[in-house]
Amino acid sequence: MNRKLVIVLWIIGILIAALLSSQSSNYLNYNENTTIPSSYPAAKAQELLSEYFHGGNVNNSIDVVLINSTPREVYKAVKIINEIDGVCKTESIINAYLAYDEILGKEINYSGYKIIEENKGNISSQELKEEISQYLHIPIYYTCLFNVSPQNLLTRNETVFFLITPPAQFTSTYEAKNVSVIFVYTKYCPNYNFKNGTYPDGVISCQIQSKLSKCGFNNFYLTGPAPLVQELSSSESQRQAITFALVFIALLLITGIYFRSVIAPIITLSIIALSVIFGMAIVTLVGKFYHPVDFQVIEPMISVLLGIGTDYSVFLLSRFKEELSKGRNKEEAMEISVKTSGKAILISGSAVTLVFLSLSFIPYLHTWGLTIGFSVPITVLIAVSLLPIIYGKIGSKIFWPSHLSFSENKSLGNIARITMRKPKTTLAISVIIGLIALAFILSVPLSLDFTSGLPNIPAVKGLKILENAFGQSFVNPVLIVFNESKTVMNSTYVNTSLLIQIAKIEENISKLSGVKQLIGPVPCNFNGTITPEILHQIRENLGTNNKTLLVTVIMNYGTYTQQAQKLVLTIQKIVNPYHGYVGGTTASVIDALDYLLPYYEMLIIILPIILVISLAVFLRSIKISIGAVGTILLSITLSLAIIYLFFRSANGILFFIPITIFVLMIGLGNDYSIFILTRVKEEIEKERSIESIVRAISISAGAVTALGVILAASFGVLAIDPIKPIAELGIGIAIAALLDTFIIRIFIYPAILKIALKLNETIKRK
Repeated sequence: MNRKLVIVLWIIGILIAALLSSQSSNYLNYNENTTIPSSYPAAKAQELLSEYFHGGNVNNSIDVVLINSTPREVYKAVKIINEIDGVCKTESIINAYLAYDEILGKEINYSGYKIIEENKGNISSQELKEEISQYLHIPIYYTCLFNVSPQNLLTRNETVFFLITPPAQFTSTYEAKNVSVIFVYTKYCPNYNFKNGTYPDGVISCQIQSKLSKCGFNNFYLTGPAPLVQELSSSESQRQAITFALVFIALLLITGIYFRSVIAPIITLSIIALSVIFGMAIVTLVGKFYHPVDFQVIEPMISVLLGIGTDYSVFLLSRFKEELSKGRNKEEAMEISVKTSGKAILISGSAVTLVFLSLSFIPYLHTWGLTIGFSVPITVLIAVSLLPIIYGKIGSKIFWPSHLSFSENKSLGNIARITMRKPKTTLAISVIIGLIALAFILSVPLSLDFTSGLPNIPAVKGLKILENAFGQSFVNPVLIVFNESKTVMNSTYVNTSLLIQIAKIEENISKLSGVKQLIGPVPCNFNGTITPEILHQIRENLGTNNKTLLVTVIMNYGTYTQQAQKLVLTIQKIVNPYHGYVGGTTASVIDALDYLLPYYEMLIIILPIILVISLAVFLRSIKISIGAVGTILLSITLSLAIIYLFFRSANGILFFIPITIFVLMIGLGNDYSIFILTRVKEEIEKERSIESIVRAISISAGAVTALGVILAASFGVLAIDPIKPIAELGIGIAIAALLDTFIIRIFIYPAILKIALKLNETIKRK
């Protein structure tokens, strides 16, 4: 194809990509909840909660955490929040006051009318209040509730209203350890976006923050889905820019040192940086036409594209430099580099693309697969079509100020000779180390605790304050939903036999180890007697269809602990026979892991097989292919063992860390296998001997080592990312790349090649 036409097409593509990439932030998803099929109990529970409880019409997406605030100050905040457009309702300690006053008011009114009847109406207002006070043993100012609704009392006489103090069982839901919480319900779901990209719950969060601050509230935090999304999204572009700058600078330095050149790294990185623009454009396309993209993919995607793009460029330029040093002109050198290294890059890039696209079939990681999977081919095309035109035009000047020289790495060649003397011993030791590391990895549980990995932003601080005050299980309680076929209660009827049965279930659950508190439609000792307090309790835990009941369990355990998961499984067994479904975060974790693990197991089996087959077709050797994939698996296993050793929490390791490292390294580690084996194949075709292997390793060692360091650096910079899972992912890939480069490629690869190629001749001693 005409080179000018190629450049024109790339310019058009870059302009379109730049336009699309500018919109990418509108299509990011910050909701870390894994969607599970409705056949799972937790999903069924959530479906019933959404349909028949508040979640069906309004959404609790914002929690306002007030520290050292009085109930009157909370009321002031509630009035401010309720005036904000988009807020449907709030729940706070004011609701506890109103609920208690309603019950108390009924008793006061009943007693008051009885006293009036006994006195035949001949009693003054003051005397009536005194007699009610004496009869019910309450302060006289409580009698302000006589013939006055609690809401009217709050409006007319706020001072007296707050003198009537509810007992702890009413207020414990909203206040603990000097911390008060206001639950804010909006008319939007937590991740709803308008077509123009505006996030309405985020706007509401900002308005609440602004108005409360202006009205003198200083010691408060906003937490919940909306503030978390708002704060993460507002800092996303900054994190992207920092990641891009750090990766770019690191690769610029490494490439410059490798080529001993100023021009080569600048041109290479400038061209490859275009792949990031295309990657962000694909984020927009995937988010617009398929599904919003997980925000955590952006930084790893930048590292992947810059890392492999630089690898491909260095691989091409190394061959270009080698051919120039042999006396070929720049046109010939460019054509040979594309024909040899370019072919290897196309094969490698195709395998990497397929590996990443495999993630698109995995729930939660599907947008990772689509965005990175479709970005890699563009990076490959930039490397093999646009970059050669540029360095082919510049020629040897691209390596200025270094001289055109190319030499073999004799040291690595000598190490290859040593490892090939006893190849079976080398491989046996490798297998034993790998199995020990694998056993350790399998002993560590997986966790879905995303919040533990979030940066220390105000919304996360507020969440931690809530958890410390009320307990982690208060923020994420166990929710048991009973879906009955018969009406539980209406205006004229109460199904007492059913409620007695529910009470027995509640009693059994409350006796379980780890249950701190149980809130249900009736007390555990309910015997069928209906009182005003019990009627209120039933209404609070009865769905809008009058058939669905909710029981809330507060645990002594942390939401993501193994003890919590065992308790939830026990509760599920108890409620199963009674059409009960257990929901909440812990139950969702159990079901999500059950749902996701088969997909992971499938990937772990299928991807290596696909890679073995693709390498075998290219290399025409099934033994070498198996050995090459085995070395990649070994580097993954060792890096995961190191990550698990240093970064696991008490609840285990975040579930997507191991599978993402596995997929990334299966794809990226494949690059080095193809690059080094391409050269081995060239040399073996010239002379089938051990010296051919030594020569191939010596020639390619410098470039492959540089490629490994480049990949390690591109992911290593993620170690400083404030989002912990991204940092762990970056460190894991960096460790795997370094292990692959400096241990496996040097010590194990030669042994595999000797056995696979059946080269039994005596190794020459140097």
